[in-house]
Amino acid sequence: MDERQEHAHREAELWAEFESALSRVPEDQMNDPGILGGAWTVKEMLHHVTGWMRECSEHLEAMAAGTFAAPEETDEITDARNAAFAEEARTMDIAQVRAALDAARDEVLRRWAELPEVDDEAIEWFVGETYEHYEEHLPDLDLASGV
Repeated sequence: MDERQEHAHREAELWAEFESALSRVPEDQMNDPGILGGAWTVKEMLHHVTGWMRECSEHLEAMAAGTFAAPEETDEITDARNAAFAEEARTMDIAQVRAALDAARDEVLRRWAELPEVDDEAIEWFVGETYEHYEEHLPDLDLASGV
């Protein structure tokens, strides 16, 4: 198995864990605050994951085109993006959030598969915004489901 396939396989494994944990959260609790230090709802956290996968897809597309320039990353920039993702989620119902999450995952997997070359930067973005991110939020889903 090559490196691309290894990471795609790991993404699928962690996605299955993420989906399993999400399935244990009652739908009527998706809008209850209490995760991530009490600041976010499950719905907002899911859209946060969506937003970062979308950003990753854009970066992978630019890498494939040879136009990628590493974005400036500071805590303030990250916090502003996270706040924007949460705010956007507040205008959506859970079905819309879930559809956006699934579409973002499909897109990032497609962009990953289409990369002509997988280098360290592509791996860092893909891993960080897919399966490491799912794993990071598994405890939040467990908390929301009462596990």
